[in-house]
Amino acid sequence: MGKKRGSAGSSKKQPQNKGGGFLAGPRRFTRDVRGELRRVSWPDRDQLRQSTAVVLIIVLVLAVYVAAVDFVFQSLVRLVFL
Repeated sequence: MGKKRGSAGSSKKQPQNKGGGFLAGPRRFTRDVRGELRRVSWPDRDQLRQSTAVVLIIVLVLAVYVAAVDFVFQSLVRLVFL
């Protein structure tokens, strides 16, 4: 005789309900997130200020570059088509 399906010897395990109800998953997720945030190395005020300055400078430089390229192509299109 062969094995019956769903018997205790089957290789598939049934998910176990550990309790806690409907909100057990979100509670565990929130607890894990808080634990990870405690381990984060947060920047101090000077590091934050320096990083913000670097980002703003890069954004301004790229904006000027894109505006210049746009102006050049706009001028070329006007010369060719008008």
